[in-house]
Amino acid sequence: MPRSKSNYRDGDAFTRMSKKAGYRSRASLKLKEILQKDLSVKKGMSVIDLGSFPGGWTQVVKEKVGEKGTVIGVDIQNIKEIEGTFFINKSISQLEDKDFKEFKEKIPFDLVLSDMAPNISGIREKDDAQIIYLVDNVLSVIDNFLTEDGSTLIKVFQGESLDYTTKALRDRFKTCKVCKPKASRSNSRETYIIGKGLRK
Repeated sequence: MPRSKSNYRDGDAFTRMSKKAGYRSRASLKLKEILQKDLSVKKGMSVIDLGSFPGGWTQVVKEKVGEKGTVIGVDIQNIKEIEGTFFINKSISQLEDKDFKEFKEKIPFDLVLSDMAPNISGIREKDDAQIIYLVDNVLSVIDNFLTEDGSTLIKVFQGESLDYTTKALRDRFKTCKVCKPKASRSNSRETYIIGKGLRK
């Protein structure tokens, strides 16, 4: 379905705002809104940003954790360096303990982020399967590298992947919340799920 002119204007406005603020993507504003309202990131925390290209979320969380905090981006696409952060250039499905050898004192992480999405085909069943595959990889990182009582934020899409991810997070976390920031286009199926207080 074609987007309305108002949706284009909304998207363009957030894009301009993010560029003016020095961020690499409009997704930065989505994360900033979520962190302001629903998820706390404090100085000194360690964060892993899965599917971090082009680096907008990495920029935002680095501002939050400060100099003593650690932010590691992971993506199959290489990104331009972001000062004070680290980057692992590989698929999240291939992450191993040895990838974090130099960060041992910062692991397990306090927060796992994922703004990943597959290339949307428009075939809902196919798209849901691809999104769930990505979610399963994020859940593996949570199970292996997130600290007890830690938190996560995962992007999914309304439909099967939302139901699947909500159940998976409710099984793992003390609280679970679904949200859609204003910077998301109104006609987009994307939505975000927050899990707080990982149970080990």
